[in-house]
Amino acid sequence: MRNLSIKLIFAVVMLSGFSTVSMAALAPQYQRANELNAVITAVTETLSPYQPITKIIYQKDDQYLVVAGNCSISAKIVSQPVKPGIVGARQFNVQLGKQRCKK
Repeated sequence: MRNLSIKLIFAVVMLSGFSTVSMAALAPQYQRANELNAVITAVTETLSPYQPITKIIYQKDDQYLVVAGNCSISAKIVSQPVKPGIVGARQFNVQLGKQRCKK
């Protein structure tokens, strides 16, 4: 009976540890999708409606170049600080660079 109790306690501890780890972050493909959606939203709100986005270029971690018509604008993903003990998807903001347009 005692051996069964120890095994049960061990199983509960292991399962609770696994559930916390699995909820800690998004899978990379979903994190990237969240970033791209945020970049699209930020750029769309900034550019003229006559300059629809034609492509988004991944430059390096947390940096994108967005091309819209004859204009381009850089977008940087900036992490927000996380409160201790909080788990979940990465919280971030999009910081846009200066818009550059060909004449």
